[in-house]
Amino acid sequence: MSSSGAPIGPSLPPGEFVDLPERGRLFVRRAAGPPDSPTVMLLHGWTVTADLNWYPAFEPISQRASVVAFDHRGHGQGVPTRRFRFADCAADVLAVADALGIGRFVCAGYSMGGAIAQLAARAAPERVTGLVLGATSTSFRGRGLRAVRFSLLPVVAAASRLTPVKLRYWGWEQTVFNVIGTNIGRWAQTEVLKGDPQAMLDAGTELFNFDSSPWIAELPMPIAQVRTVGDKVVPDYLQQELADAVAGISVYSYRGGHASVVTDFDSFWDCLSKALDAVGVPASPDSESSVAPDPSPSEATR
Repeated sequence: MSSSGAPIGPSLPPGEFVDLPERGRLFVRRAAGPPDSPTVMLLHGWTVTADLNWYPAFEPISQRASVVAFDHRGHGQGVPTRRFRFADCAADVLAVADALGIGRFVCAGYSMGGAIAQLAARAAPERVTGLVLGATSTSFRGRGLRAVRFSLLPVVAAASRLTPVKLRYWGWEQTVFNVIGTNIGRWAQTEVLKGDPQAMLDAGTELFNFDSSPWIAELPMPIAQVRTVGDKVVPDYLQQELADAVAGISVYSYRGGHASVVTDFDSFWDCLSKALDAVGVPASPDSESSVAPDPSPSEATR
């Protein structure tokens, strides 16, 4: 804990508040890469923040590219919103790039961020030069009990709008403490609690409705996938649907749960590093490579 009593988190790149004309204000972190290197835009997952999702990745990615990360609407220090929509989040990606003077960039999206990355690439294929999609899919609804549970989210989201705001936040706090627990640390809990509980439910509805399978194969940029094998949040069969939907996709896999993006970052980075190579963000010759030997054919395909 700090002297003020606030939880102490990891070391992070500097950031600043950025105004997006006619959209709102949000906090953006930036880490400079080597001269003339590309930019990688990091898009985080559902309920978390960019800091929590990506904090171990800032430094290694910045050895080969400039890094930009921000919170999606209703999450953390993202643009406040009355109704969370993926289309608005995708437009925010392009608006942040405009505000920072970035013409073209790579999108790296994790989980929900992967859906937003796909939509941003569809909206501006001339600007998004590559996609890295981690622990994500072309759809999230799934089948069986998973589909039934997901189908309840739009109902719960609608009912939540009739609930007093204080009660919504109290319920969100209880959910974070009871479901997430304390094993990830007080700082991580604090990051999640920054979110707007109504936006969390609306985001779940967006995940339920998302389906890029009719159009993702038409995207012109290189696409690489980081698969978290054994993931219970985005199960293997859904991640396989993404791999099957895109001809020529580069797939890199490791065994890890949905939180392994931070809890087993070494394994995640082995795959993410190769995925960045595949979409045109190679390691700098002057940086120390942390990439493991090429995986076996069962672990990665090109």
